[in-house]
Amino acid sequence: MEDNVNEKEIFDTLHPRRLFIPMIIGILVIIYIISRDPSFKLSNLLLIKNVRISGIVGTLIMLFIRDFLYMFRIRLLTNRQLSWYECFEMIALWEFSSAVTPSVVGGGVVAVFLFMKNGISFGRAIAYVMATSTFDNIFFLITGPFAYFELLKDQQFYHDNYWMFAPFGISYTLILSYVSIMLITLFFKPTFFKWIMIKITTISVLKRFKDTMIKQSNELIIASNVLRRNDVKFWMSILVITLLTWFSRYAILNCLITCFVDCSLSTHIDIMCKHLIMWVTMLISPTPGGSGVVEYCFNCFYKDMLSNYSIIVSIIWRIVTYYLYLTIGAIMLPNWLKSFKNKRNEGR
Repeated sequence: MEDNVNEKEIFDTLHPRRLFIPMIIGILVIIYIISRDPSFKLSNLLLIKNVRISGIVGTLIMLFIRDFLYMFRIRLLTNRQLSWYECFEMIALWEFSSAVTPSVVGGGVVAVFLFMKNGISFGRAIAYVMATSTFDNIFFLITGPFAYFELLKDQQFYHDNYWMFAPFGISYTLILSYVSIMLITLFFKPTFFKWIMIKITTISVLKRFKDTMIKQSNELIIASNVLRRNDVKFWMSILVITLLTWFSRYAILNCLITCFVDCSLSTHIDIMCKHLIMWVTMLISPTPGGSGVVEYCFNCFYKDMLSNYSIIVSIIWRIVTYYLYLTIGAIMLPNWLKSFKNKRNEGR
């Protein structure tokens, strides 16, 4: 294993014990929301009996489409070098690592390790992770402004949740900066970025980061050499798949809400726009997987729409989109770690 990847750090991130922190935070925030809601009654939880089967079916379909497209994108990026099961394993553990680390950190380092475990070289692994991250963020850059200005039309919503728009602006600016740097570096001028980093680290305060910056710059150059081998048609395919993946990911909540309330087209647009604002804001959350922050924002955004169903939908939504992957990751981890260690021992 290359020195660039710290195995101890990876195994610590992937340890099953990590799933308890986000679960506890999420549960505590839900309890806090319930305690502050004078209209909440325990009988509200029994309203789950009113669930519509069509909404459940729609939710399961969107979950399947989302995960299938994630796996298909990895298969396409790696030129089908990984099997469907290996892609599923990667997605499950990648989602787990993202769920147990702060959103601003994400599971990128773990993803590089997972690619390498499946026989992908370090340079290509870095390239694939950077490419997926960049294209994921392009989705937010495309859809974010529409969601922002659409919600601004609702003066009451803005008045009640104005505090959310500033963090959204900060997060969006950071995403724009990241994507701009990645696109220029990966596809056009990788050596120019290295030159800038070296110049920046000549500043006395930043000199101690020089070795790290040179290392990161070299990794970007390696990634660039890998990615620039593909043509425009290939990257347009990756972009379309990414947009559809994220659309299906957001549509999960739309389907869940239709389990309990009727939704017109304008309501569906409203649901998705609020989801976008919430998700982009969550990207700068300091908690693992945005736990706590997401539950609180959900109640602020959808309470009026869902009324007594708000807590139920919030819990189900987090179960199928967050806790489900925590659980799958925790179940798969022991066998995966055992398999990895056996392969490593055989290679010695």
